[in-house]
Amino acid sequence: MTSSTRPPQPTADELAAARTVVLGFDGTLCRLYDPVTARAATDSLTRLLREHGVRAQEEPGRPPLALLRALTLGALDDDPGLRTALDSLLTDSELTAKLTARPAPYADNLVRTGSAVGTRLAVATGHSADAVHAYLEGRGLTGCFGPHVYGRTGGLAHLGHDAPPRALAALGADPAEALVVGSTPEELRAARDAGAPFRGYARDLAAHQRLRAAGVPVVTGTLEPVREAVWELNLPRR
Repeated sequence: MTSSTRPPQPTADELAAARTVVLGFDGTLCRLYDPVTARAATDSLTRLLREHGVRAQEEPGRPPLALLRALTLGALDDDPGLRTALDSLLTDSELTAKLTARPAPYADNLVRTGSAVGTRLAVATGHSADAVHAYLEGRGLTGCFGPHVYGRTGGLAHLGHDAPPRALAALGADPAEALVVGSTPEELRAARDAGAPFRGYARDLAAHQRLRAAGVPVVTGTLEPVREAVWELNLPRR
């Protein structure tokens, strides 16, 4: 990776300067799917694709969104009905999964701390904004984000890659004073394109390895350093 394409990486100073924090959803704020709901969703998506003559590469444990990201979505351009049906099926699975979603350790504390001290917060994800809002409401976190939840747009045309730039623009945030926290290579690339530093977060070895392979030199296994940074930055102003 050359210096011109290397994504910004947060130093300790950049963590302390993060006046805006943009969080991923599944894998960052929470673990959306459990093994049962994930398998049910991927099976339903795979059946629908096969009914329309589209083959999907099946991998054990692959999240439903990752299944669709692995497709050449341009191949669906001639079948807008399939694209709409896939989007609807995926949204339904996310709304079902949020009922059993488990928060990531320190995630709720990070959000509440950031909200309390005035850090601007947003969620940027390839998942349905409706599912994110429903999850936040269930955790009592809706007021911490307000309207700043940015999910996939254009059916399956944008599976979250455009979400961090939309979040930063809506918040009027300087990317240099923002931090994107995510758990996937797609979120890393979105942060790079938005010009914002990225902090990789991985709750297991597989996620850690994917982020390192994508070019993230430091991957944290806890959100506590981010919570501490936003607290220490803003505490003197309160």
